[in-house]
Amino acid sequence: MLENILLGIVSICTFISYFPQIVKSLRTKQAEDLSIGSWILWVVSSVAYTLWAFIYANTFMLIFETVMELSFCLIILICAIVFRNNKPIKKEEKTQNDRH
Repeated sequence: MLENILLGIVSICTFISYFPQIVKSLRTKQAEDLSIGSWILWVVSSVAYTLWAFIYANTFMLIFETVMELSFCLIILICAIVFRNNKPIKKEEKTQNDRH
């Protein structure tokens, strides 16, 4: 029982911690402040943890949590790569581009 409560807390904290970065990256289409190397390491770590959960844990909640963590890490890594060289659009440029 306690292990399920603790795993639930870990899962919720994990989801909450990744979500703002995903939203910010998708909203601003910028990722200059994200380290691609760090996110590659997070993805590798999440892949290993997910494989371990599938092979050894065989617990639905742990497998679900690790798959979700891996998904969020992949989304952030993809955003970091895709939005790497996007320059911020200033409000003045945006209104001028809207007029054309």
